[in-house]
Amino acid sequence: MRPRNLALALVTVATVVVVVMGATLAHAEGDTATYNFASAQGNKQLQVTPGGEVEGAIYFYNIDGNRITHVTLEVSEAPAGWDVEIEPAQHEVDVEVSGTVVTIVENLHVEPSELLEEEPASVPDGMVCIAVPGRGYTLAVPAYITVSVPESEDIGRSGDIRIAGEAEWLGQGGAAAIKQARDFDFTVSVVAEASGYTESIIDDGTDGGGGFSLMSWLPAIVAAVVVLLGAVLIPCLVVKRKKR
Repeated sequence: MRPRNLALALVTVATVVVVVMGATLAHAEGDTATYNFASAQGNKQLQVTPGGEVEGAIYFYNIDGNRITHVTLEVSEAPAGWDVEIEPAQHEVDVEVSGTVVTIVENLHVEPSELLEEEPASVPDGMVCIAVPGRGYTLAVPAYITVSVPESEDIGRSGDIRIAGEAEWLGQGGAAAIKQARDFDFTVSVVAEASGYTESIIDDGTDGGGGFSLMSWLPAIVAAVVVLLGAVLIPCLVVKRKKR
């Protein structure tokens, strides 16, 4: 289930990577721009059945920067015949930078946010809460990677999916002042569809398959009884005849 509205919920991801870019720009106003391209990736090992689809996730946050991070994502590697979609898709966004309106293309953007000591009671729509190991919690913007495989795909095959990400930050005139790139890798394995619970009797003991069956042993039992009776009664009859 996709965590779109995560009020009273917390998403904890497997790996958190924080990258604070060392480059800064001094603006005319005297402030210093700090750029932050921080990301957390969910499960990198995914499983899918033939003809099915599976979803991975990447989370972007911005707790160490003071500029909006604009992120574009593209599929740079995928097995032939597999379909990979990124949500949100690339789209145009109008941005006002110091009074100048510019149009850029992005998948998503991440505004500067604060580090939280504990998980919030509610999470804004379109965001999730993630744990930052050793630091606390923060709000993040998710991107979802949906992988669909053909019905004819062989069970046991694995495919590598690579998503190329690029972050950019706008300068005074609205042009990109600086950029940073990063790849996100997933491995998708094709597995058999899990079946429901089943139970069947392999041997009910009536076919001689190893279990005890009274009917199968009845002739031997009768023969043994006859032998025993003969061994007991015949000597008795012989003794009685001798006494006569």
